[in-house]
Amino acid sequence: MRILFIATPDVAINKGGLYTQITNSKKYLEKLGVEVDLYDIWHPLKEGYDLVHIFRADISLCDTVRRLKQRGMKIAVSPVFASTHNLRTLRTINLLNGFLNNFNIFTLHLFVKEIMELANIILPNTDEEAKALSYGFGIPMTKFIKIPNGVNEKFYFADPNEFKAKYDMGNFILYTGWIGSARKNTLNLVRALEGIDRKVVFIGKIIDEGNYTQKCLSLIKKNPNIEILQPLPHDSSLLSSAYAACDTFILPSKFETPGLSALEAALTGAKIVITERGGTREYFGDMAEYVNPKSVRSIRKAIRRSILKKRDKRLREYIRENFLWEKVVEKLYKTYLERLL
Repeated sequence: MRILFIATPDVAINKGGLYTQITNSKKYLEKLGVEVDLYDIWHPLKEGYDLVHIFRADISLCDTVRRLKQRGMKIAVSPVFASTHNLRTLRTINLLNGFLNNFNIFTLHLFVKEIMELANIILPNTDEEAKALSYGFGIPMTKFIKIPNGVNEKFYFADPNEFKAKYDMGNFILYTGWIGSARKNTLNLVRALEGIDRKVVFIGKIIDEGNYTQKCLSLIKKNPNIEILQPLPHDSSLLSSAYAACDTFILPSKFETPGLSALEAALTGAKIVITERGGTREYFGDMAEYVNPKSVRSIRKAIRRSILKKRDKRLREYIRENFLWEKVVEKLYKTYLERLL
């Protein structure tokens, strides 16, 4: 089997969760004997691929998908789509797109919809994501097959002592990811932490989203409990150690499916506080605390509940049993065979 992976142009610049998903999918498919190429825009497209896997339904890839379809290629799409709109608003936007298209007026959602319509199969990370995309964009549910996100088993064996030896934080709360990001809900998180008497560590890059980011940084400076550390490479043992050393890992984003960092932290044994949106319960069940990302009060109360709880060993064992990359990619491989070949 020969497969071509195509992603958005910025995937190797950001090196976020999508980059991790792509590199691990490639690694473990190759262990199954599959030949996987990463698309290079500076070289002519080779012949002989059995299918193309698109990572992210994004306007930057729409014309590429059109041309691949014209060549008769079979296409799988991991949508990686997050919207701040509720489902009813999303559906209304896409119904209006059909009308606006008559006047050559386009929205980003129109291109997302077209990519999913052109795809042979769509591979969301959660059932909730599938239902949202089906309802919001009018795509038949029969096109969707859930392929969970995965996690590297190395996090199960993470040693908390490396981080503890370098940083004397005590029993701390941890967040990793973009700092100052509206999608990651930094502002509400920082506001919620104002009522928590516990050390908090942010590990990540401060991104510039204008006034929103400035509000976040202003509140962070006023809170003596919050310390920002520089981003750590994903393969850093210090990052794994930070997950293992923290009392509670928090990810109160507006939408996650379910957030690779939360999976990694859970596998080390950390307690998890996470957004209720995106299908996170499909991964963490009753073994995490869930928050309404719009509510500062909800986030604060969930953190307090988590702090008071003992660690639940069930979660890390459940993650290890169900979501290691080897198992996730085996399901992806079987899906290729059953639905596309």
